[in-house]
Amino acid sequence: MTRATSVDTELAIERLEAQVGRLLQAGVWLAAGCLTAGLVLWMALGPTAPVNLLLTGGLVVLMLTPLARVVASLVAYVRLRDWFFVVTTALVFLVLITAWLLKS
Repeated sequence: MTRATSVDTELAIERLEAQVGRLLQAGVWLAAGCLTAGLVLWMALGPTAPVNLLLTGGLVVLMLTPLARVVASLVAYVRLRDWFFVVTTALVFLVLITAWLLKS
């Protein structure tokens, strides 16, 4: 690997980390917004169907945020052709899906 390729790879990894960070932050903010709105509406209106949907949606978004991180990382590692991390991330994804399926 040449010096230029090494620098390009390092820059790509830094961009990946920034993008994944933004993805996680957006997921947490979206979940927090749904949960906050749901809680405020629940206190004002009581347990109605739209309020329960908002609260459930907030929890689902919060639970799916780490899975979205794994998928985003997998796509980025494929683009970088970093096959060790592609396999590792795919295994993590498989473990998460298996645990979810076994829990159901």
